Amino acid sequence: GDASTHSLLTPHSCGLCSAYSLECGVDRECIEASTCTESICDNDIANTREPLQCDPSDLSLTILNNFEYTDGGVTDSLVKLLGPSDPALAAALVIAVPHGGSLKPDYIDDRTENDPTYCPSGGCRILADSYTKPIAKTLANKFIQNYCKVPYLIINELHRSKMDANREIGEAAFGNAIAESAWTKFHEYINEAQSSIQTEFGTVTNTASIEGVRGLVFDVHGYAGTDWHNDGSDFIQWGYRLSKDSLDQSAENNCPIDITSSSTRGSFTHARQMPGESLECLVRGPKSLGQRFNEQLPLSLDSSETCGRGLPSLDYQDPKAVASDPTYCADNDGVCSYYSGGYDVKVHERMDWDNDPTFSGIHMNTVQAELPRCIRFATDETRNAVHEEFADKLSIALCSFTTDLFESDTC
Repeated sequence: GDASTHSLLTPHSCGLCSAYSLECGVDRECIEASTCTESICDNDIANTREPLQCDPSDLSLTILNNFEYTDGGVTDSLVKLLGPSDPALAAALVIAVPHGGSLKPDYIDDRTENDPTYCPSGGCRILADSYTKPIAKTLANKFIQNYCKVPYLIINELHRSKMDANREIGEAAFGNAIAESAWTKFHEYINEAQSSIQTEFGTVTNTASIEGVRGLVFDVHGYAGTDWHNDGSDFIQWGYRLSKDSLDQSAENNCPIDITSSSTRGSFTHARQMPGESLECLVRGPKSLGQRFNEQLPLSLDSSETCGRGLPSLDYQDPKAVASDPTYCADNDGVCSYYSGGYDVKVHERMDWDNDPTFSGIHMNTVQAELPRCIRFATDETRNAVHEEFADKLSIALCSFTTDLFESDTC
């Protein structure tokens, strides 16, 4: 029969437990086996930073810096930095949108998918991440409404066919001087926002003597997910620069992640060694961003009750297992894509981002979120409302995460 029918076998029957992938309980009954993550993170409690009763009417996103280019008497804004009019009003959050732009000026040559000079063997990506720009703006405004604090927001206004801000400069700009300048400004603006947060919120030294800024860089992306299902996957893919193989729970010595990774692995080098924390639990435990958002599902106006599930999270701990499970992955080769984090979260984990790869600066924790089509597109009738609800729930998850991590008011 099904293993679940044997979840309460008679006493003294523990010898049968392993046959049904169960384990022996304290009363010698067979119970569902705990995963490594559940065992390690069992005592973690995810505290929620509830929205405040405050008046945000005088707060808004202000343009702090704007990289423009003028051609033929027409001036285009290529990259923007928005944030609080006064640094004292800031939230300890940097939101970056590298692929949400729509501007396609003639003065920047098109990037192509298979340029032999600039593209890697797998080719270049030139499609935009639709609706990530309005979602990021809505998220920033929800922070203002819920906490009366203003995040920093960096937007690449150029379409990805002109400049890819989440790649190294060669692949990003194809040698075009204007695109290279826009790429540089995008990353300088992220660093400018990080520096402002460092000044306002300070740093903390963890148990490994690593100094890090009290704050978080949140890199917003979108993915089609049509290898999962024809209409896309429901998962938000949370990226910490940990591959599917790194998160594979079936591999020997792969849980907790901490024992197989060096102190500089992933994008939470600083967070993982804060008192009482571990990389395992921060990435897929009860306090992880994925699980914090899961706890607020479903999205009431979305057609799918499972839209927004976190991968990884406590509910879905192993991206490799999920991405090869036909329940979720309908791809013909049986292995669906998982995006573990790109250039932005790699270089901006350190304050001296431009010293890549020989970093030596202070840390700041970073995370990438790949948003599914069910959130970004929804339907024509519900799209704006879904974006509003999603941003509201995500603002609570992000604020709660940083407040818990640093045990201080970050939003």
